[in-house]
Amino acid sequence: MNLLILPIGHTLNLKFMKIKIETTHEEPLNELYWAKVQMYADDESKSSQILVLASMEYLSDLYHLNSLENVNKDIFSTWIKENVLKKWEQLGDSIFEQDVHYDVYANSQEGESRGLEFLIKEVK
Repeated sequence: MNLLILPIGHTLNLKFMKIKIETTHEEPLNELYWAKVQMYADDESKSSQILVLASMEYLSDLYHLNSLENVNKDIFSTWIKENVLKKWEQLGDSIFEQDVHYDVYANSQEGESRGLEFLIKEVK
């Protein structure tokens, strides 16, 4: 399935669920990007939210960019569509067993911990 056709803010209908990526957010002071991804059962009777966060350093290393300044929202959005959504859609209906999921990517365990803490405390 090619998820690259899904623009931010639009809904994609899969066999068993609809996915909507809300606007991505940049946190320059914390050097990270985050987004809310809403997943709904096809009949919209169940839903779950995934809070996705990636450090700029992680994305820069992943895409072999020269500096953190080259990381932007487009890169983050494309990365979500190409990697994160595929991972979560494989769970099928079991994703709806939990209201909120956290998915944090960083180059260190400390970075992952700080990213998770950020999502829990700052994102409503």
